[in-house]
Amino acid sequence: MFLNRFGAAPCAALLLALAPIGAFAQATPHAAGSPAPLATFEKGAEVHNGLLPIVEKNGKFYLEIATSQLGKDFIATAVPASGLGGFGPAPGEPYVAPARILHFDRVNDTVVLRYPNAFALTSGNAAAAAGVKSSLPASVIAVVPVVAQDANDVLIPAAPFLGDVADLAASFRSLSPNPLHGYALDPHRTYFSQAKAFPKNDVLRVDQTWQSIDPATIDNAPDARAVEVTMTYNIIAAPEDGYQPRPYDPRVGFFSQPLIDFATDNELRRDVHYITRWNFGARTSAAPVRAQNPIVFYLSNDIPVEYRQTVKDALLTWNNALAKVGILDAIQVKQQPNDPNWDPDDITHNMIRWIDTSRPQYGAEALIIDDPRSGEELNVGVNFDAIEGIGGRLTYKYEIAPARRLPDSKAAEAAFTKDFIRSVILHESGHDLGLQHNFIGSEAYTQADLESKKFTDTYGVASSVMEYAPINLWPAPMKQGAYVQTVLGPYDYYAVNYGYGYIPASATPAQMQATLSHWASRWNDPKYRFASDEDADGFASGHSVDPRVVTDDLTNKPLAWCGTQMTMLHGVLDAVNARFPEQGQAYDEARAAFLLPLRWYLHCATMPAHTIGGEYLSRAVKGEPGSAAPITPVSLADQRAAWNDLSAWLFSDAPWRFKPAVLDMLTYSEMSSLSVDASWAYQPSPTHGVPVAQDVADAQLATLHELFSPLRLRRIDDAALTFGPGRTITLADLFDWSQSSIFGSIANGKAASDGVVRRNLQALYAKFLGDMLTAPAPGTPSDAQGLARVKLEDLRHETALALRNAHLDELTRAHLEELGAIADQALSARPVVAAPMPAPASRG
Repeated sequence: MFLNRFGAAPCAALLLALAPIGAFAQATPHAAGSPAPLATFEKGAEVHNGLLPIVEKNGKFYLEIATSQLGKDFIATAVPASGLGGFGPAPGEPYVAPARILHFDRVNDTVVLRYPNAFALTSGNAAAAAGVKSSLPASVIAVVPVVAQDANDVLIPAAPFLGDVADLAASFRSLSPNPLHGYALDPHRTYFSQAKAFPKNDVLRVDQTWQSIDPATIDNAPDARAVEVTMTYNIIAAPEDGYQPRPYDPRVGFFSQPLIDFATDNELRRDVHYITRWNFGARTSAAPVRAQNPIVFYLSNDIPVEYRQTVKDALLTWNNALAKVGILDAIQVKQQPNDPNWDPDDITHNMIRWIDTSRPQYGAEALIIDDPRSGEELNVGVNFDAIEGIGGRLTYKYEIAPARRLPDSKAAEAAFTKDFIRSVILHESGHDLGLQHNFIGSEAYTQADLESKKFTDTYGVASSVMEYAPINLWPAPMKQGAYVQTVLGPYDYYAVNYGYGYIPASATPAQMQATLSHWASRWNDPKYRFASDEDADGFASGHSVDPRVVTDDLTNKPLAWCGTQMTMLHGVLDAVNARFPEQGQAYDEARAAFLLPLRWYLHCATMPAHTIGGEYLSRAVKGEPGSAAPITPVSLADQRAAWNDLSAWLFSDAPWRFKPAVLDMLTYSEMSSLSVDASWAYQPSPTHGVPVAQDVADAQLATLHELFSPLRLRRIDDAALTFGPGRTITLADLFDWSQSSIFGSIANGKAASDGVVRRNLQALYAKFLGDMLTAPAPGTPSDAQGLARVKLEDLRHETALALRNAHLDELTRAHLEELGAIADQALSARPVVAAPMPAPASRG
């Protein structure tokens, strides 16, 4: 998972809310006149000395800024210290607002809190710097009065931080888009709860109350009309530690800090990307050296004791890769001290947190704060949800033990859960080193590799821990390798070398370029390939084209793997009643034991769709040995084979026929509560059993939208121009294959015996064709509309012929008449011409 890039990647708000005017008025007793003498003002006040001394007086907080610090770079962060139990940002999550450069600029008797524009590089070019300053906007948080001063310092109110500096309002809007149910910050119930000053940073903690007149989303608060959130603001001395930014290369997966270079016109592009990475300290040679600035991870005290050693071992595993590039003892792990003055939200502490939620949003998430000027990481960590502890046990009990024909045992569940958590922490701490997801990593290994325990214990189940690899599970009596990734893969060592390997004579990023390009030149080797979220997240829209870059698949032949998985999982699903529930237990357990494997069964049933109209992408640069063309079509034969799988797995009825003795027991326990009405307490399904037919229909509809998305249709229509005739699928092939797979049984007049799944699909697809003809999605090519008309005419003709059979049963006749009516209605309607897709914006 994963930044959506992780992540899965969370979006940060760009606009800032101003603090309430009333907050300034209350905090500025000398606003009407000249600033008071600082020594006089601070009499009776509590002063917290640090980077910016914090003055606390009469329940209000002030920042003391040295005149030498005015106009200097600080870095400001805004991070929740408390969460909403799964409804919004979690504690420690730094993505509500990005880290930004902060200036305190004096103007007469006021100080402007400003975010200067840090996107531009000028590299000492005075003319470029002047142009950037006049051309690109800054952002102002607030203008506050100087309330006290002396020759060396000015004192200003910290009141702006009582406002929604982080734009947390955007997170609440995402929960309740309807403004009638929205939340707003209540300034009268918002206050500073704590302030701390350290030599390198200040911490301001604000308890906010968000209020709603008519809440409709958050159901885990005692009174959802008033929800408390604690925000932590860190003001950090911008590092001046000699860190040298390292250029990004799309062949190796690192997060990057994008900047715009105005210093010179020597390059054809102005955008510059520096990778996000930790600064372990300067090096003068390739000789091994202990890290001057190691990452010290602290395990929070809320992590269950039984998992702490597992988490520690996973984090320390990255030392294997860092030692290979000459950085020793780079990762260290400590337990959070039992000291009330020790602050986990202090940005100098890199936290691994255990998150409790009533509504899990994710299993785990990396937490990264970096310097927006360079990509240098300032703080890293991981949140992992308590769902991981339960999820590991359920996976073993409901999938692994049945598939491997093993008796369930609490010891085996616990052992697998630790391996599962280890794999999760390995992945998320890889993000902490700057690594992106690598969703082509599963393609590096064969089925034989993954069946070998010796191989998987050495190399993992994919080439990288940054994959989203499913459980490596093979049906008994096949051989079985490791279930999950518990070691670093070859790509991980390769990527760490790119990010942290020693480069001689590298005083500037430009001087690194030749070495880095050489290091990144192994993309054609499957063990070192990289492709990330941008290649995997857009199958539904048609943007993603490479069927190798998907999540939750295994082996270099993923459709063959899926075939094995479906056969295995069907057997598991049909045998649920042999294992669950245990004697004396409710049938909820049988329901859960069915739904978990069913999820993966559906995943595999839909996966062949990614191959249809697919193209293989290469990130290799010109001249790399063994490199393919940047875009190569998936062969027509491979697309036809994928279609046959899709037709057999998703579009037919047989895969969805499970034993009645299983299906008739998949109910849930009813319950009632007078005190709590919440989804976490009781959220019954509309049906008392598992609605298999509806679940399949949902998957079929989603797949049809993927196959016939306008972007994919246009790409298929253009394929003859792009690759030459006959090399890949045509639109006629797509419509012919769909017609045959979905409507192939109409002529035989056996709709009743075909089953409800197939009848539902036929009606759904007939309506789908009708919509394509009469109300096409914007961008749908005219060729597709013409083919939709032809296929509806064929359907009308075939249903008319089938209805001539005098011996049809009532259900079959009703179904055929409905299909014919859908086709006739669409053909009789006036077609609506699809609106053209908007032209791409000019880049000038």
